[in-house]
Amino acid sequence: MDSTNTSGMVEQFIENKKKIDQIMQETAEQEGKIMSAFRAVTNKIVSGSTSSLPRRRRSYINRDHVDANDRLMKYYFNDTPRYNDTKFERRFRMCRHLFLRIAEDLELEYPYFQQKYDARGYLGFSTFQKCTLSLHILACVNTTDINDEYLKMAEKTTRDTLENFCITKI
Repeated sequence: MDSTNTSGMVEQFIENKKKIDQIMQETAEQEGKIMSAFRAVTNKIVSGSTSSLPRRRRSYINRDHVDANDRLMKYYFNDTPRYNDTKFERRFRMCRHLFLRIAEDLELEYPYFQQKYDARGYLGFSTFQKCTLSLHILACVNTTDINDEYLKMAEKTTRDTLENFCITKI
């Protein structure tokens, strides 16, 4: 290598290093601005002054999902269900034994599918309700709002349940 070629490479290296340093400085400035904005928003949220409007409480609709669960159990899962195995298979597109196995596996493996008490102290949706909902939507290609009438489940809860069902590994 000759010295002219080496000195040219050194000059190119120094020039590139300056460009990189300049980019790094600009990036650090942008990160500083972003962090400053983030801190300001966080402080507003913590202090509770995100809006000058009064905070509205969520409305609660009593859907009586406990009664819906009792009805589901009486119709399909009790010792002497109202509907026989043929009707069950037509409605759920699978045999009762397979459905029970799926529901049991979900309940054992995934906390979301375990029946728990909600923040108000009321019993939440049962494993059978959540599993019925998910399989029914997937098998029959129903919309999420139809379950408000049948299983007494709100549309958001229906979407959450279906999402959790789809990410499980049965």
